[in-house]
Amino acid sequence: MKKTVLALIIVNAFTATSALAAGDAGTWYGGAKFGWSHYFDTETGSKAHENNNGSNQFDISRDNVGGGLYTGYQITPWLAVEGGYDYLGNMQINGRHGGNGAKLKAQGLQMSLKASYAVTHNWDIYGRAGAMGYRAESDVSGHNRFETGVRPLAAVGTEYAFNKNWAGRVEYQWVSNVGNASQIGVSSDISSVTAGVTYRFGQHDDAPVVATPVAAPASAPEPQHFNLKSDVMFDYNSATLTPEGQAAIRQLYNSPGLQPAKDKSTVVVGYSDRTGEEAYNQELSARRARTVADELVALGIPAENIRAEGRGESESVTGATCNDRQAQALIDCLSPDRRVVVEITDK
Repeated sequence: MKKTVLALIIVNAFTATSALAAGDAGTWYGGAKFGWSHYFDTETGSKAHENNNGSNQFDISRDNVGGGLYTGYQITPWLAVEGGYDYLGNMQINGRHGGNGAKLKAQGLQMSLKASYAVTHNWDIYGRAGAMGYRAESDVSGHNRFETGVRPLAAVGTEYAFNKNWAGRVEYQWVSNVGNASQIGVSSDISSVTAGVTYRFGQHDDAPVVATPVAAPASAPEPQHFNLKSDVMFDYNSATLTPEGQAAIRQLYNSPGLQPAKDKSTVVVGYSDRTGEEAYNQELSARRARTVADELVALGIPAENIRAEGRGESESVTGATCNDRQAQALIDCLSPDRRVVVEITDK
């Protein structure tokens, strides 16, 4: 079981893509979870045997309630670092042959990396891998003993975004070998199944900005321009339209400014920011422009009246205003440069 969980996490990390349920890159989230814990692969030491008249036979109640609090930082659209507090419940050990038995309870602070894979725009599956600093406490015949340590943990789960701020998750988590049988009389692996609610801070607007077309003077017609925000039209590093992007193009197609374009020349131009390789930015901007053009043709714009082109990182909107930024702050600052422009002119 342990190997299966770890394998799922590794596969998840290498196949991850961006996902709405994971939240926007560069933002924080927090939440709470509640469910059931299960103790298994239990080992009892001499201290527990002494309390059971020397017998190593016990009746063990392995299931209890558990829960915790967690917080995380979304590094990229698919990778986050997450930490939190877990209460892992307790396990009752009832002795035989007149023995008094024992009790083990555990809690801990954990830190892990969380990799998400988008099944749909709102629904992710994810895996976590990291470590937990735990405190395990036993009660044997009124004698309390405790032991601390650090153990590996792994988890797999699924997360669904109700809206841009709220998401729910269901998760299975495993922590290895909590406790020390020789020191406190018992140790055990602990698994838990929990349901949680997550709130994500500082999320971006869900709808792209569509610029109002500039009315041209009747005596000298000028092209009309419609600006679409690429960050919402497309997922990170993708040329596939999001549901929000499809809705924005339908809204644009049905607007009074675009309806006359059926009999005019329409050019769809894609732009990127200046991060990354220039050749790749050029190719991605062209693919995104082609995607928008194809969607407009599917809605009713004649194919012979529309063309698409990519201009990569040229014609920057931000200019030098972002030169003092780095890493995620630079990406956020350059957001206006990542756009698709629809231009309409007379034939």
